[in-house]
Amino acid sequence: MTECSATKPVKLADPKARPREGQRFGWSARGEWVLLVVLIIIFSVTGFIPAWRHLNSDFPNYYLIARLYRAKYPMERVYEWIWLQREKDHQGIDQRLVSFIPSTLPSALMVLPFSSLSPLNAKRCWLLANLAFLALTAIVLGAITALKARRILLLTFLTVIPLGHSFLYGQMHIFVLLLLTFATLLYFKDYPFLSGLILAAAATLKIYPALFLILFIFKRQWRAAFGLTVGLSSAAMISLYLFGRDTCLLYVQEILPRAVRGETIDPYSVGWNSLSALLRRLFIAEPELNPLPVMHAPVLYAFLHPLIHGFVLVAFLWAIGSKLHERGRGKIEWASFLFLLLLLSSQPGPYHFVALILTAALVVDYLLAHQQRIKAVAVVAMYALVCGPLLRLPGIPETGWSNLLFFSRFAWMLLLAGLLLWILIGLSPESLSSRFNLRTSLIAASVLVALVVAGFISNVRHLKAQFDNYQSRVVTVADSALATDPVVTTDGLLFTALVPKSLPSVPNTYSVYALREGSVSSLSAGLDWFHPTSGGDATRAWAELATRGGSRVMRFARASPPNSADRAMVEAADAEQPVASPDGKLLAFIREVKGRNSLWIRQVSTPVAGTTGERQIADSLYDVREAAFFPDHRIAFSSRREGRFRLYEVDPVSEVIKEMSVPTCSARYPAISPNGGWLAFSCGQRGAWQIHVMNLRSREQVQLTEGDCNSVSPVWTLDSKSLIYATDCGRGLGLTALAGLNVVR
Repeated sequence: MTECSATKPVKLADPKARPREGQRFGWSARGEWVLLVVLIIIFSVTGFIPAWRHLNSDFPNYYLIARLYRAKYPMERVYEWIWLQREKDHQGIDQRLVSFIPSTLPSALMVLPFSSLSPLNAKRCWLLANLAFLALTAIVLGAITALKARRILLLTFLTVIPLGHSFLYGQMHIFVLLLLTFATLLYFKDYPFLSGLILAAAATLKIYPALFLILFIFKRQWRAAFGLTVGLSSAAMISLYLFGRDTCLLYVQEILPRAVRGETIDPYSVGWNSLSALLRRLFIAEPELNPLPVMHAPVLYAFLHPLIHGFVLVAFLWAIGSKLHERGRGKIEWASFLFLLLLLSSQPGPYHFVALILTAALVVDYLLAHQQRIKAVAVVAMYALVCGPLLRLPGIPETGWSNLLFFSRFAWMLLLAGLLLWILIGLSPESLSSRFNLRTSLIAASVLVALVVAGFISNVRHLKAQFDNYQSRVVTVADSALATDPVVTTDGLLFTALVPKSLPSVPNTYSVYALREGSVSSLSAGLDWFHPTSGGDATRAWAELATRGGSRVMRFARASPPNSADRAMVEAADAEQPVASPDGKLLAFIREVKGRNSLWIRQVSTPVAGTTGERQIADSLYDVREAAFFPDHRIAFSSRREGRFRLYEVDPVSEVIKEMSVPTCSARYPAISPNGGWLAFSCGQRGAWQIHVMNLRSREQVQLTEGDCNSVSPVWTLDSKSLIYATDCGRGLGLTALAGLNVVR
């Protein structure tokens, strides 16, 4: 035997073997542990500990809805800004502002088991549950990938800002991440139907997981598509049972369409850092929220929005490919599609990006398995930047083209999108030339053209007439979030407003404002004041003050604004939404019992024949929403009965209630002209509310506003020729501004 033949046999490398942990990123294990500890400390100090100590938003929103549901309140009102704020005050929840737009009602049921606790204790229970959800997510990621626990935790806590925000605000996104991760495990363990069911469960909390149906259809994964469809259908049926038909229809017809378009809260806020918000800031003006875009060009927005979205969608689907590939590539395709949904989201909050933990884990695991370490490092770097803080440039205004400097997260998202596309294309088993053939190019181009044309037509229709109210705005306050419930007085206008952030000396609450001689001033501060009213003279007014345990109607002298409750007199206890008669002798108001309203009247001045003290003139079976006086003291009111709104009139002396034969639409917000000749109201049409007027003598009706938005709360000017109303056209859903209309010429 020769010397060579005596040597030991060569041990071949196992093709399935993975590099040692310390070699994968080129980092030492010790360095990774140090970074992980630093990130956990940052998360604890900036996220978990403050969340444990304070309510913050958005947990009080979910908690309040859960309490109202538990107390059997009607759920169709939870999307009304002022109604929900009033209920928050009555419940004594220590949170300045609440809103449930655009959340789904099932999301509130997640905290239902804790709703009997105090708000802060309920949040602490929810935080502990979220820690458990996060731990379970890490365990499931370990079952899906070959990453060690240290790497999974490192990728998890690199989302330190989204993760911290999710805990700080008590959001649902960590549980959604758990469901997405579990659905991924089931899908790649060959349980596609169950995977679809789990995605449907996630979609009941946050809508975007439902869009995995696009991926399943594109990849011809019919069992997964069927499971998702069955799950969504079952969720819809359960929602109908739990919340009722009217509430579900309200969400589908009024809330969801505006949410998909990014028209909830402030659609112009740079905080969203989305394509929708960027294009709005560049090409759509709004007198208060975005007064200085590059240009007011809604048609350009209507074209660019579907063009860019459509191009990104088609590019990702083309890179993913419709053919089935090896299992590992399927994971990166799944991860890329999840990333795509966040990229195309119209209003992604920082907490949404905890979902990228799943994307990062799947992509990094795939790249390391294929010896693509440099790409893995690049993905982690882009991922960290996406999940990092937004860039804020001091001294540069958020106007014109300067807006581009404030969308750093969206820029990092685009770079990460390009990197993922490069990875998908580079690792494809098909050659680039074979994928760029005439057939696939024509299909991709046709799909893109169809998406752009359909999106452009939809946007143009949606934006039509949205901006007509700009030239007739009655009052404009920079950054004002909401103005509503206008009341015309002899010397100006009273209205309810959500105090703008530009007035730092005033707490961020609802207040009564006055407009006199072009000057705006606050008449109340420190607590929630709603629904001002005035009648008879210019010296006194009334408003609702909402506090713990209930609301009160307060009378105050307009020359001496009620900056505190001590400076106003209680006119009526347990009373909401006051309305004064034109002569100031009668006051109508609402009393609520578990969300259902009765209408009451009381004498406030010289006695009127047949009236003494307080009297109920319409019981809670009518569920009265708004009321208005005729000059002769008759009252018109709106009532929600049998799933629609109707208008009624009642004589306070005889107390006989009659339904108005017209209008025949679902009608709210009645307003009687001072001369008694006209009725103004809002009519519900195809998920929007529009102002109509009717001649009370001829019964002739005219629609005055239009648009895929809401115009509500009309009030007549003293000459009975014009209206002032609240509109959210060009703004966020329910976040109205005040505008005027000429009616009688």
